[in-house]
Amino acid sequence: MFLMNAAIALVAALMLFEPFTRAPVSRFTTPRMRRNLAHRSFYQAAAAFFAALLIATSPPAPERISPLIVLSVASLLVLASVYWIVRGKRLLRQRRVFSNMY
Repeated sequence: MFLMNAAIALVAALMLFEPFTRAPVSRFTTPRMRRNLAHRSFYQAAAAFFAALLIATSPPAPERISPLIVLSVASLLVLASVYWIVRGKRLLRQRRVFSNMY
C-alpha cells in the first residue's frame, strides 16, 4: 500500500511540475498547436483528477503516512486539474485578430 501511494505521489509531482518545463503559450502561433496543447491540458486534468480520486479513496497505512498529507495531496491534484481545465478552455478560445481601437 505504501509503494502504491508513493508511486501516485511521484506521478502527481511529475504532472504538477511539467508545465514549468514547457515553452510559454505565446510561442504557439498556429491554431493546431494551440488545440493540441489544449487537449494535452485536458488529458492532464483528467489524469490528475483520477489520481486524486485514487489517493483519496485508498486508505493509507496509519503508521507510515498521515491521512492529512494524503488528503492535502489529493486536494492539490484537484486544484491542478481545475487549473488545467481553465487553461485548456483559454487555449481553445479564438484569438483576437483586431482589437477595438476607439
